[in-house]
Amino acid sequence: MDSLDKTYERCLKEMFKRVGEKYPNKKLTEQKDWYLLRTWTEEEEISFGVWMEKFLKKKYPGWSKKRIGKTRCMFNLMWGWKTAPTKGKE
Repeated sequence: MDSLDKTYERCLKEMFKRVGEKYPNKKLTEQKDWYLLRTWTEEEEISFGVWMEKFLKKKYPGWSKKRIGKTRCMFNLMWGWKTAPTKGKE
């Protein structure tokens, strides 16, 4: 497993923790579109993004702010939980 794979695994652990799940969780992740089976609020998603950017900055000090932001966005796009609608914005 290369360094970026280990980084993504650490991010998945944090993401799962934020919705009360443990990672790895084969019972969940072996299901089709598993990332759509849990939700988090917009605030939780933002908080996770802030955490992930700080984590990536510490792990890869040579990475630019732009690369860190793109990595976070791609991670969330590929594996991020479904965001629950904010009241009044449905």
